Amino acid sequence: MSNTSVGKIVKQLIEDKLVIEVGKLKGVVGKSATLLEINPEGSYVIGINIDLNSAQIAIVTLNGEVIEQRNIVCDMKQKAENVLDQIVYSTLDIINRADPKVVEKIMAIGVSIPGPISWPDGEVLMVPQFHWKNVQVRAYLEQKLDFVVYVDNDVRAVLLAESLFGNMREYGNSVCLYIGSGVGSAVMINGEILRGHRNTLGEIGHITLDPHGAMCDCGRLGCLQTFICSSELEKQMQISIQEIYTDYHKGEYSAIRIIKRARDYLGIAISNIVSMYNPEAILLAGPMIQQFPELIDGVEDVSNEYVWYPLKDSFKIIKPKIGKNSSVIGASALVLNEYLRPTFETFK
Repeated sequence: MSNTSVGKIVKQLIEDKLVIEVGKLKGVVGKSATLLEINPEGSYVIGINIDLNSAQIAIVTLNGEVIEQRNIVCDMKQKAENVLDQIVYSTLDIINRADPKVVEKIMAIGVSIPGPISWPDGEVLMVPQFHWKNVQVRAYLEQKLDFVVYVDNDVRAVLLAESLFGNMREYGNSVCLYIGSGVGSAVMINGEILRGHRNTLGEIGHITLDPHGAMCDCGRLGCLQTFICSSELEKQMQISIQEIYTDYHKGEYSAIRIIKRARDYLGIAISNIVSMYNPEAILLAGPMIQQFPELIDGVEDVSNEYVWYPLKDSFKIIKPKIGKNSSVIGASALVLNEYLRPTFETFK
């Protein structure tokens, strides 16, 4: 971009109080350069993450800090509209209780949900764990809340959050592999999220690894997530994931065997990702990683064992920095990634 275009954009951002001047760069020849940084209180975003049994709602600053948060339990056996109404009620409540000076600076709402989501219209195409199909989440929430709403897959949201505020800031070519009650991934090339033809790029949890394997929630046999995700391990062991890991630490053979198998298939998945996308780094995220880090002990060695030889040791395994709030901060990062895009396009 030309200096003139950059200057116009920066001037507009300063007028909108999204960027602030913080001093001058000293010790240089000629006119001193003005130092700028994002004004964290220049605007705010509401982030909403909808998970298997709960939803997180938060007001987030421009530097990814959560200043207000509400966690609610959601019964996904209800109709989708009932769940969304519960989220609307809690969102309005958190807005009404917030500082009015904060509320007037809320720019938009970001929503992260597992499963395939149409883009940009924000329709949930299918979430087997929720029993949701063709739910118009964006349109419903925009009508009820009177804000611009962006809805996208939760794994993309996590990768965006770590790329803006966490451990992935220096990696423009990266992949997030997210393991929880399901398995998903997101891909970033040259700093841009890849979406695919139907915004479903990254649904790695449903690649077939064994056509004669266990039945997946999607109705097919032997999907990757049947070997890795918590809900499938619970189904196969007939005990909770916490009990599986307790037995693992006690040295119970069955628990050791199923966790080792999960680690092996995770390594295979990573090796396939490396061969397909050639990333600099792979972010391993999600509840399974946060609660049970033993799952990824030695997984880099496993993946290098299976990866195509020219790509051996070409990538790094990265753990998240943000932690438990990654999905709701990721939902706000979705807004930051999209809301300002038309501004930048104007000056091109």
